[in-house]
Amino acid sequence: MTGVSEGESWAPLAEYRLERSGLEVKLDKGFDEGTYCVYIEFDQLAGRQGFTAARRAAGEYGAALKGQLGRAAGYTLGRLEDASRTNTRQRQRDLESTFLSFAVATADGRFHDAKMQEDFRVAFLRSGQAWDQVEARAQAQRRRSREEEFRHQLARLLAGTAYADVDGATKERLLAEVPALAFARRDLGL
Repeated sequence: MTGVSEGESWAPLAEYRLERSGLEVKLDKGFDEGTYCVYIEFDQLAGRQGFTAARRAAGEYGAALKGQLGRAAGYTLGRLEDASRTNTRQRQRDLESTFLSFAVATADGRFHDAKMQEDFRVAFLRSGQAWDQVEARAQAQRRRSREEEFRHQLARLLAGTAYADVDGATKERLLAEVPALAFARRDLGL
């Protein structure tokens, strides 16, 4: 980031939020001429899911964003750095440093803010779409797993002595209909 003297305000070149996940992505100028810095902040997500899960999600999203930004010509991308990593034996993570970052250097070593902002916006949109698809698949898998576990528990319950008097056809019908009712899909009405 560029230095800000006392009394000046600081604003990043671009700032976007992934609403569902709680990740915040920022683009700013770096310390060196022609170098930008991308930050993936996961503070809000860490409050909901815990530090480790949030850091992992931020890392996965950061890799996707780097991949998309790498498609734009004229940049060299640095490695994804974890600000929470410490060098002490007692503690491996600083739980208050809830962001990852990577540098983006221009080929000519000069700042091109308008081009960088546009390339960053496009990369953000593309990685957001890919991220939404990954999240949707993961959510569908979790849903299928929960529904299957529910079905197995219901089958064990119906096989027990409490339901010994229930005929096989009724048990089969219960196994087919109850999980569907318990895991009914909600229509968002969009």
